[in-house]
Amino acid sequence: MISLALRILERVPTSVSPWADAARQRKYFRRRFAGFQQEVRRRLYPGNMKISVLSGPFQGMRYLDEVVWGSITSKWLGSYEIELDEALTQLAAPPVDTVIDVGCAEGYYAVGAALMNASAKVYAFDVDPFSRRQVSRMSVLNGVADRVVVGKFCSHSDLQQLSSRGTTLVICDIEGGEVELLDPVKAPCLRDCDVLVEVHEASQASHEVELLLKRRFAATHKITTVRARSREAWIERDAPNLLETHDRDFLQAATDEHRGNGQTWLAMRSVG
Repeated sequence: MISLALRILERVPTSVSPWADAARQRKYFRRRFAGFQQEVRRRLYPGNMKISVLSGPFQGMRYLDEVVWGSITSKWLGSYEIELDEALTQLAAPPVDTVIDVGCAEGYYAVGAALMNASAKVYAFDVDPFSRRQVSRMSVLNGVADRVVVGKFCSHSDLQQLSSRGTTLVICDIEGGEVELLDPVKAPCLRDCDVLVEVHEASQASHEVELLLKRRFAATHKITTVRARSREAWIERDAPNLLETHDRDFLQAATDEHRGNGQTWLAMRSVG
């Protein structure tokens, strides 16, 4: 996601310190999104109204008002990655025992899954140190800190160990790292895990990663391909009350996730 931002950041020399790199990225996102974020905050949550997700599978989840990786406003609205709502509702619900969220950012899915499934243990990984602090705050804010464990890197051995407790869902959004991590040869446990992965291609015209992952999991999973779609239908169907008080251009801007065209996800349910 946020492919333009990544291309810009790649032109800047990498710092030795992960904190310095993360701060540089946050500075970019603050400059790009913070002004409009505060306008959305003022219009959707007036006065001292607490921020919570307004719709979707995580409706009611308390949320941060901070600079995150990308734009936060679609998460407030509940329109963020609405393409995945059906798959997520099916895959993260009981009897899932463990959710492993790799590339968790500030915790939309990690904390949301913990709220959706009160019996699940959630392991949230992100290499970004600001994101790790934010997902920890999110879990406290929503009263699920006892079931959300935050970590930095997720390895094949981590997958093996953490998935040993019953039924497991792996959520993966790691900007291309899915090719290395989601390998059933290196992590055989994946053959029995359900997987929800955002696919990152080298170019918008490429389907190389999508096809590679499908080949790897074809024998062990039922695979559903999910494509990005317009937010117009969401505004009409799920936000008619907002249309009464906010203009369409504002809602379109607030739902914009600033991703390239042709985004693909794979929802893969184990048939084992």
